[in-house]
Amino acid sequence: MKQIKRIFVVGLLAFLLAGCHLIGFSQKKEAKPPVEVNQPDDTGVIETPPQIVRQTDWQSILSPFIRKLVSSSSLNSDNRLILISDIQNRSGDYLVSNKINEALYQLMRQQNTFTVVDQQAVSQAKQTLGILADDKLVSRSKMIGLAKSINANYVLFTTVYRVPSESSDADLAMELLSTQSGEILTRVAAKDLPKPSDSNAQPNQVDGDNR
Repeated sequence: MKQIKRIFVVGLLAFLLAGCHLIGFSQKKEAKPPVEVNQPDDTGVIETPPQIVRQTDWQSILSPFIRKLVSSSSLNSDNRLILISDIQNRSGDYLVSNKINEALYQLMRQQNTFTVVDQQAVSQAKQTLGILADDKLVSRSKMIGLAKSINANYVLFTTVYRVPSESSDADLAMELLSTQSGEILTRVAAKDLPKPSDSNAQPNQVDGDNR
């Protein structure tokens, strides 16, 4: 009888020890990990500020060319309708041609020698002849053919050789072409005009060549 009681007590102790072990294991399993606090990263990528695009005052650049071209041109025809051609870009740099065209149209409308062909009429004539609106292969012969289709007697042809920068002025040439003969009636290049620095220093001598 005593042996049976001893076995019972030993079994009860073993059961209690096993229960304590299981309770401790479950408690360890339910333990939550420590919460990590994310610190701000000072080594992140810094955004580059947007690049400032240099604005070019094409009206100021082109104005002396227009004045000299108009004043030095001798016209023998009563038809003074003139086509402003697309810009021939020989600078090797990207050129915002629409800004130059806008300046040319504004300046040419301010003079009283020529009548400028409307831009809408030019666009329609280009479609008829199959010339792209943003045609990069600008040539005198193509612009003369376009002028003939509109019955314009003259073409204002502009070539840009160097765009203006902080260290250099614009280099360009402007030509008055005859639609009938194809010849260059008048040509004005950058070398024919006073430099901007000279004109600022001596404002009274800007139009000396036109007097």
